[in-house]
Amino acid sequence: MAAGKQYKNVYTILEKVKKGEIKTHYKQSEGLFGKLDFYKKPDLIKPYLHYIDQSKIDHIVETGIRDTRQVQTEFAHFAQSSKFKALEADKKPDLQQFHEKLKENYEKFPKHLKHDIFKMYYQKMQKLDFVERTSGNETKYRFLEKANNPVGKIMTEGSNMKSAIFARNMMMYYLMQMTQLEYIDPEAHDQMQKGLNGNEESDFDSEAAQKAFDKMTDSAASKKAMDRALDQAQETCKAMDENIDKDIQEKMFDQANKPGKNDGTPEAGKMSPEYIRTIAAKLSEIKLSMGALKDKLKKLLDKSASYFSSRKITTYEDLFNATDISGLEDYELLHPKLRKIFAEDVQVKDTKSVGKIDVYIDISGSMSSGCGVQDLNGRDVSRIQFAKSMVAKLKEMDMLNDVYLFDTRLKKYRNDMISISMIDTGGGTTIDVAVQNIARVDRNGIIITDAEDRCHTFTDRAFFIGLNGARFSSFDDDVIAQYSRRNQVVVFDGKTIKKVDSKGHVVK
Repeated sequence: MAAGKQYKNVYTILEKVKKGEIKTHYKQSEGLFGKLDFYKKPDLIKPYLHYIDQSKIDHIVETGIRDTRQVQTEFAHFAQSSKFKALEADKKPDLQQFHEKLKENYEKFPKHLKHDIFKMYYQKMQKLDFVERTSGNETKYRFLEKANNPVGKIMTEGSNMKSAIFARNMMMYYLMQMTQLEYIDPEAHDQMQKGLNGNEESDFDSEAAQKAFDKMTDSAASKKAMDRALDQAQETCKAMDENIDKDIQEKMFDQANKPGKNDGTPEAGKMSPEYIRTIAAKLSEIKLSMGALKDKLKKLLDKSASYFSSRKITTYEDLFNATDISGLEDYELLHPKLRKIFAEDVQVKDTKSVGKIDVYIDISGSMSSGCGVQDLNGRDVSRIQFAKSMVAKLKEMDMLNDVYLFDTRLKKYRNDMISISMIDTGGGTTIDVAVQNIARVDRNGIIITDAEDRCHTFTDRAFFIGLNGARFSSFDDDVIAQYSRRNQVVVFDGKTIKKVDSKGHVVK
């Protein structure tokens, strides 16, 4: 029997399967290849997004959908409407029922549409490539057209974060209106769902779906709801531009799918004018504290710079090009005549610490007390504000590596300025969890604490900055003796930086 034609290249095989030249042993309607639509995405707009960016947008949108307060605001408008009041008593939903129904509508909503809306706001119009409009995607296109806002696009072009905010608000608007329609006119809602999730081969009434869309969006109440969604998006973006640098905005988007500090909610997903004002106030506090602590922070860093880095680099420059001659060695020992002769050959040695350092911040309740300094507005700077200012300074100097927070437990924290600004206090203190982690990761770490706890662990990687009132005398005797002997512990009392003796007492 003659051998059949063989295809060895996998791409050739896939192309042959697509064209029907190669049959599988599965039924085409049920088998593996029958279920796959090769290389085709459902998006209405190209270019396609990277799956990581899609994940970030999904998190931002879904955070809004889970936000009961935001849903409650719009539900209150619905509950006051004549259409809601006309519903039979047993058909009127409460907030919880309405919210659950909204989440169900989101699960049924075409996932690519929120990405398409994002792209429409982010990209210049001439860079967008729209797929052909057909009866199968007509309803989706109507959703996309309705989401377009020329004024908003001026604000968002080229900004991931702001484009995501507009996409989130438009998605919330659509889901609110769809959920209301499901209660008011279930049949129209079903027609629209069929239009949204249909295709050329689907058995649905395209005209009925379009009428359902018009019914959902053309009422005065719906138009006001859309105005509220767009106004809030514009207000949020404006607040961001007034209070947050563009590079920080982009970092917020980059970290949009990373959980926040307390409730696990992505920080970027919380974007609202109120949240941004909170961030702006926190960042302002850090700036004021840094202004008041400027000289103190510099002295702390100068005193400890050699400890901060485990690596050093040495460079040599000729005498006449050197910016600093403090590294000049043995030149003064030369005979004056030889100095003149060999001046051009004299090399200046410059040794610098390189690398970054981890910071461990004590977030126990006592860290909310004052550190002994007032900011530029005359307000007391708390210990936690000092810690945040120290971290901000290290970040400014590009010396900041990882940030950890500890009370009775230790957790790794994000090291961007937004996250740093939101650090707060509460809980007890277990210093050993920080020291043990420094020893485990084997990297230098600064521990900023008020030292209201014992410590049983020594490592030559840990450096303590005790704040006003710190009591290192509670440390084990042999432990504090080693930290003191190696100059790995100081106390800042608000005015001066003091050493700590082998008993844990501040040296006068």
